[in-house]
Amino acid sequence: MSKLNTGCKVIVLTVGTGNKEQLESSLYVPLMKSIETDCWDRIILLPSQRTVEYANEIKNRVSGLSVDICPIPDEESENDADASFAHFDRILGELIDADGVNPQDITLDFTRGTKAMSAALVLAGVSRGIPELRYIEGMRGAQGNVIPGKEKIRQICADVAGARQQINLAERLMLRGDFAAVHAIYQRIHLALEKLPERLHARLKAYAHVAAIYAAWDRFDYRQAHDLLVKHREIVSEAGEFRPTLDMEKWIGRLSDHPNRDNHKEMAAYLRHLSCDLLANAERRYRDGLFEDAGVRWYRLLELIGQARLFDKGYDSGALPKDDPKVKKFNESLKEKKSAQLSPGKDMLCSGRLQTARFLKYLGDEDFANRLLKKNEIGDYVKARNNGLLAHGFSALSNQMEKGHICLIIKNFEELLCEDISEADEWLKVARSLDFSKSE
Repeated sequence: MSKLNTGCKVIVLTVGTGNKEQLESSLYVPLMKSIETDCWDRIILLPSQRTVEYANEIKNRVSGLSVDICPIPDEESENDADASFAHFDRILGELIDADGVNPQDITLDFTRGTKAMSAALVLAGVSRGIPELRYIEGMRGAQGNVIPGKEKIRQICADVAGARQQINLAERLMLRGDFAAVHAIYQRIHLALEKLPERLHARLKAYAHVAAIYAAWDRFDYRQAHDLLVKHREIVSEAGEFRPTLDMEKWIGRLSDHPNRDNHKEMAAYLRHLSCDLLANAERRYRDGLFEDAGVRWYRLLELIGQARLFDKGYDSGALPKDDPKVKKFNESLKEKKSAQLSPGKDMLCSGRLQTARFLKYLGDEDFANRLLKKNEIGDYVKARNNGLLAHGFSALSNQMEKGHICLIIKNFEELLCEDISEADEWLKVARSLDFSKSE
């Protein structure tokens, strides 16, 4: 098939046997009428092995245009829908991918040929995103053929079928948490959606907007997620099972309202909400096989739980006052034990994950501090994490831990959160509602 520039108009027609006694009226006239109804840059004829000679006759009748004849390779394959589809799909694929023809500029005429050929061409066209289909019908005579001169060309717009495909794809992607891909689908095809029935257009539009909200939530951009939800609340109400619930809206709103760091009580409450969301986020990374990404989140979660607890005591782990008596005595005790002391800042001291847990113990929060320091599944994870590729090691963390052990890590984190504050159980349910795969 010859190379073409983009922007050309192409018609593709199946060629059948027609009525052998009346080839002119039953085959040539209808096909030529379809060809002559518009200005084409190229014509592609798809005959069977039995109808190649008819295709050649049509080619001889067309002047001044490029006509390609692409017969189905094998004898009798015109009655094999799978074989016909494979052939037609290859031809359309070459036309679109190799020759650069826009699917919007291709028209498929499936009037003539076996039912298997017609079905195959329609399916191949829809799967390739070709929206314009046509067939010829009209008043029929005693033998069931269209009466010459009574032919009518009927146009079929495949956009609705294509939109249904895109909706199905969007739903599968939403279930798997690939929200960015759903939004990208809509961005790519939104101009063509104006032709769709309102209900389909509204559903795809709702999916695109709700996917943008969830993508922002999934990357911790709670402010944008909340702003988008407020702005497009009416649109996303059409997202069916993916529509944000009232609990989800409240949750995103809570996380988007970041308190002043100097307000220790509010920071403690905020970090507890954030911790639950971080655990759910890590679980989604693990679900998708992104174990290294999950590991980074787990480690931060362990640190975050201690920081929330310390804020409750009136201290910010990243800004411990040097002249505070308790901070000074704690730092001296670290020195006496020959442990790493608090890191000096400009005007403050900073405590790392272990120092924060030890400071909690020093402040009297012994039981919970021991939980943070305990050599359990989480402790084993921390040791493995330090030897992981994204920390200090040279191999993937997933190579060092078994699946069953990871499940225990998640369970331990959940127990730790619920021990810290009883409401964590309910908060986790909301945070985990972003994982739609559980509804499959």
